[in-house]
Amino acid sequence: MSDTQTLHALVIDDEDTVQSILAAFLSRYAQQTGHTIQIRTLSDPVQGLFELTTNGERYSLILLDVRLPKLTGDDIYNSLEHINPGLLDRVLFVTGYPEDLAERFPARELRILQKPFRYQTFTEKLDALLDAATHQPKEGS
Repeated sequence: MSDTQTLHALVIDDEDTVQSILAAFLSRYAQQTGHTIQIRTLSDPVQGLFELTTNGERYSLILLDVRLPKLTGDDIYNSLEHINPGLLDRVLFVTGYPEDLAERFPARELRILQKPFRYQTFTEKLDALLDAATHQPKEGS
């Protein structure tokens, strides 16, 4: 019997190329860390918000672009703050514009992966996010 943890990742980005890179990096990361992984990618931020409000608890990682059509990543984050704040610690913003987030959430310490990025930076951000998540007390436990 394997004792590997399955990571569930949701990628919300309107650029197919970025989605593909993130999915490939997530798969490589999972393989290197001994995890199995299930990845869902969405290009429509409205669909992404719906997925998070209905099935958000299943995701251990939420990779979120900021500048999206119709609904921005920070709008999604703000909605989660009201709907399911427990998901906020699972969010890693993936953006070329980190200053947008600093202006919108000046009092929050956000996890940000700045584009362009290399695999090593990506893994460092995931390690920090997952490490923080494993040290959080689970609600209802």
